[in-house]
Amino acid sequence: MSSDPTPRPVPPQVLVKAPGGRALLFEYREGEGLPPHTHARQAVVVAVLRGRLRLSVDGQARDVPAGEVLQVETTGLFSSRALEDGTRVLVTLLELT
Repeated sequence: MSSDPTPRPVPPQVLVKAPGGRALLFEYREGEGLPPHTHARQAVVVAVLRGRLRLSVDGQARDVPAGEVLQVETTGLFSSRALEDGTRVLVTLLELT
């Protein structure tokens, strides 16, 4: 059981699921997000399509506005929280070999 009080969004829409990765579309309300989790052996591309997202990677938080795209590879922890209602985020997970 997680001690993170961040409310989770509804499950994402799976846009693509292939042997090499997945593309997921998240719709967040303000305050919703994902608790700390890992993406070991994956490259993660986060594209904020609408709203603003606070993305934390390895304990370093960054506010990401609409129109910005980040690519991250780490064995550390990721978490996210929407800063606005209607935040829409496309997350692409690519398996690393």
